[in-house]
Amino acid sequence: MKSNTVRIQMGKLHSLAANAGKRREYEVRFITAGRVRAAGNRESNIIVPAEAIQKAISEEKFTGLASFIDHAGWFDYPSLRDMVGVSLYNEWNEETKSADGVIRFFGTASAIALSMILDGMLEDKRNGEPVPDVGLSIVFWPKWKPRDNREDPLVLDEFKHIESCDFVFEPAADGRVKKALNSVLVELGVKSNSETGNRNQISEGGTEMPEIKQEDGREIHDSVEPTHMDAAQSDWMGALSGSVANVLIANTDLPAASKERLQETDYATPETVLAAIELERKFLAQLQQDHVINMPGGAPRSPEISMGMTGIDQVKAAIEALIAGVRPADGIQPLTGIRELYHLLSGDFEMTGVFQRERIRFANVTSSTMAELTANALNKVVINEFQKYPRWWEAITSVVDFQNLQTVRWITLGGVGELPTVAEGAAYTELTWDDKKETSSFVKKGGYLGLTLEAIDKDDTNRLRAAPRALAQAGWLTLSKSISAIFTASSGVGPTLQDGDALFHSNHSNLLTTALSWTAYVAARLAMRKQTEVHSSERLGALTSPKFLLVPSDLEITALQILASEGEPGTADNDVNPLATGDAFNARMNAAKDRVIVVDLWTDTDDWALVADPQLYPSIGLGFRYGRTPEIFSVASPTAGLMFTNDTMPVKVRFFFATGPTDYRG
Repeated sequence: MKSNTVRIQMGKLHSLAANAGKRREYEVRFITAGRVRAAGNRESNIIVPAEAIQKAISEEKFTGLASFIDHAGWFDYPSLRDMVGVSLYNEWNEETKSADGVIRFFGTASAIALSMILDGMLEDKRNGEPVPDVGLSIVFWPKWKPRDNREDPLVLDEFKHIESCDFVFEPAADGRVKKALNSVLVELGVKSNSETGNRNQISEGGTEMPEIKQEDGREIHDSVEPTHMDAAQSDWMGALSGSVANVLIANTDLPAASKERLQETDYATPETVLAAIELERKFLAQLQQDHVINMPGGAPRSPEISMGMTGIDQVKAAIEALIAGVRPADGIQPLTGIRELYHLLSGDFEMTGVFQRERIRFANVTSSTMAELTANALNKVVINEFQKYPRWWEAITSVVDFQNLQTVRWITLGGVGELPTVAEGAAYTELTWDDKKETSSFVKKGGYLGLTLEAIDKDDTNRLRAAPRALAQAGWLTLSKSISAIFTASSGVGPTLQDGDALFHSNHSNLLTTALSWTAYVAARLAMRKQTEVHSSERLGALTSPKFLLVPSDLEITALQILASEGEPGTADNDVNPLATGDAFNARMNAAKDRVIVVDLWTDTDDWALVADPQLYPSIGLGFRYGRTPEIFSVASPTAGLMFTNDTMPVKVRFFFATGPTDYRG
């Protein structure tokens, strides 16, 4: 999906009038600005600002919307059988801070049945009688404003697309049918005022009829006699009333046997139909209470605000749960395995590897949908798995995200030295500065794992679940080896820098050939503090003082003893260890563990290194393109590639990064 789909139930009906059998129009309130209502009549965390509604109105996004009876189910697509009308126009109502408009009904049995319910409700409301909470619910694709915290409310930035405006029970954000407009008097040859832009309305206190004229402009006087129904018209009205009664009964939650029994009866008015339905419900409830029958189903439908849960979105959530090995969220049907997923999104029940679109019940599903959804789900798991691994290099590197794959230039500025004194009233002098640069090229690492048709048919879900961890581990190992090799390349002296010397070289005053010990550590520490600024003789001192000690696993204990011992290691006297931080043993040990980095990839026990704090003086650069974790892709076509030639859906992993030394001084 391009973005989450949101269903917000809202809307207000007012009547737009009526000749029997003619198309009805209703003045409606699509949506009101403010915080919307959630299930249980609670405040939700969604806010719809007035400016978002006004922008949608200016773009006429509330015009031409299909209107259905209730929303389609999560795994269903809106059906023409449930369509009752279309919105004609939209406008901003400053008084109510809402988007108002008109919905025109079609002449279907469902539309007629619904109009009878709405007209009855409007009539009862005018008479001061209680009415059920029936209104409108819009289905739209949102763009949310950025949030600083997860607890902050979701504030709508704009309506990216509005799909429909449906009639529902208990709307959540004040979408209402306001009143019914006058329908066209076709049999008198009269144009309705709505066609000329003037909408005459039936007010809540009584009926205000428009002046009616013939097409030649002459008034139609009160002496015009109403026509009487002939026998044929009477038969048509009888058939229509029976059809409406059947629709009302069919749309209930009654058992099939009850619906069939009620539909065998003739009803004089819609009220008698509704009364019969209610009586049947009471009868069944009494039987259930007396344990005569057991009724299926759970709690009744409740009002809701649902985000990101179209049919395909629910499948997406089920895939993520399947790969993660957990149950999906409440209300989402879990998948039994990858075979069910394959059948659901390909329609290929015969396992031929051919995409069968006509067998799929979801909209906008293509031959690559399963591969794309699987890749997205794998990406999420890979990111989570990658975060679990010890990223030891983060403490010593300067990390940058780049916008292209050009060669990276790590630049170190210097040459300024000490700032000169400026005398009172004197001019400032221009400072001279120099820079030193090192370069690193991006490398592309990757490969693919093949999910075969045989593995899908065997429902080998565990194989798919193992893929993210394997790919995350491979990405971690690849990056870990690349960074650790900076210190061990060329027999332990590192790569060659722009000055022609190796990273660790006597010309750089940063190379020792002795094994790790207290004495060797002190000598290396002193050499680093004596490093001077680029193209100046000023000592860097504390900027290049070592913060981290990198050692192979064989030297971990030795390194901790050097940094955590209370006394000077390796001597019999009681000299104090000035490198230890903390008075108590636990404090010293914890401080030492924060500074000792074990590089398990180093196998030579003579390898060890000191690194300065990269926040003060960067020495190792690490650049990423397309994210800091491996990416997962899957391109599966039934007519080309591995799916066609090998019955294999390839899951490709790709990782772009560049790393290298930025300067030898740190």
